[in-house]
Amino acid sequence: MSKCFYSNSEKNAHIKMSLERRLVKYGEISYVYGVMNKRDMDEMLIISNFPSEIIDNYLSNKYQNIDPVIINALNRISSFGWDEKLGINSQWTVRRLIDAIRNYDIIRGHAFVLHDHKNCLATLVLYIDKLLIPYIDKVIFKYRDEIQGLLIYIHEMLLESYQEERQVTKNILSTREAEILYWSSTGKTYAEVARILIITVSTVKFHMANIVKKMGVKNAKHAISLANEIGIVYHPLMR
Repeated sequence: MSKCFYSNSEKNAHIKMSLERRLVKYGEISYVYGVMNKRDMDEMLIISNFPSEIIDNYLSNKYQNIDPVIINALNRISSFGWDEKLGINSQWTVRRLIDAIRNYDIIRGHAFVLHDHKNCLATLVLYIDKLLIPYIDKVIFKYRDEIQGLLIYIHEMLLESYQEERQVTKNILSTREAEILYWSSTGKTYAEVARILIITVSTVKFHMANIVKKMGVKNAKHAISLANEIGIVYHPLMR
């Protein structure tokens, strides 16, 4: 996962606490709240009550690219139930991905889906222990709309939590830095940006280094990715 994709641990911990406080109403349920960049599926945030090593393994192996639940969610706007037979094809099924949580007796689940205006897919997946299937099925049937509303509420909380960060980032860039960031985000090379702005390539590189430093990322690619994610890339004439 990109370090600049909803990566503030304090904000995410607050969101996790708020989500779990609201999930208590539905009983002891294992859950995953995930946010994935549909333009770059390698970028994903997961907040869950599964052990961190399970989540880290999922993200480090980029399983979201082959996870049948995620692939199905990408093509839906409504919630759906799934079991371990759900698959992309005969080779890639949920069964292959839930081995890590086999100790939890997970064989089924229900996914709630939200596509946001940032071109991200947000999901709230509830995992059903085989011993609790009758109870959880009744809960989901009764509170389906309410849980969908919870996903919307929590996702709005996430976006709002990072809104302040967006404004700070926008304000710290100079006019020249904003210009270079914009043209770089369109796919222009440093040489092409230099010709457009009538400056030297070394000047472009100097300003890009400042952008990277101010945005707290590790390179220009990450700066462009973060800038697009948080909506601070705009044409210089619209500044």
